[in-house]
Amino acid sequence: MTVALDLLSGLAEGLGGNIEQLVARSDILTLIYQCTQDKISFALLNDLTKACFQHVKPCIADFMPTLRTKLTPESISVCNNATWASGEISIQIDLEMQPYIPVLLRQLVEIINRPSTPKTLLKNTAITIGRLGYVCPQEVAPMLQQFTRPLCTSLRNIRDNEEKDSCDSQWPNPRFYVFCDAIASWINPKDDLRDVFCKILHGHFSDQFPLPLKEHLAALYGV
Repeated sequence: MTVALDLLSGLAEGLGGNIEQLVARSDILTLIYQCTQDKISFALLNDLTKACFQHVKPCIADFMPTLRTKLTPESISVCNNATWASGEISIQIDLEMQPYIPVLLRQLVEIINRPSTPKTLLKNTAITIGRLGYVCPQEVAPMLQQFTRPLCTSLRNIRDNEEKDSCDSQWPNPRFYVFCDAIASWINPKDDLRDVFCKILHGHFSDQFPLPLKEHLAALYGV
């Protein structure tokens, strides 16, 4: 079963949207749901969410409770894939993610604050929390103080990519130094993201930042 799921995941990643007809004519989502003890099932769910979300969306209410139960460090690989799938789904359903935020966020915050959490899981958790904050900022903001520092520290160590860009959040009142330190980790942000960073920095930049950070932000954003 694992080999079959892995093969389907590879097909979904390779074919992208072209896998839509195969999904439409099969019971693949039912099979994924029946195999949710396997880490590959969540990887496949993530791939199909990106490739043909129109077929995944009707099943979201079934999958979300299962994803929530897998956001525990007992099985790192399962937790990793469930975390990533949760973030990908949030980007697709946008405000419809609101009912799932409280429970998901509590568990993600616990993961990102664990001193023993592996680096890969930390990065994926940071991106997923960022994505939740992007689509539902008001629901995420009340817990901001519980995860700002580890989230920004994790983002700082992620190279520029679309996933990192997608967790640019609109939370009010971040812990500004660690937030700016994370901003400084983008080497070449997209134009729209650069504009957001410029507005934030020009409105709140502090002369009390360490000199290397001040110089780096000044060179990138003219503050």
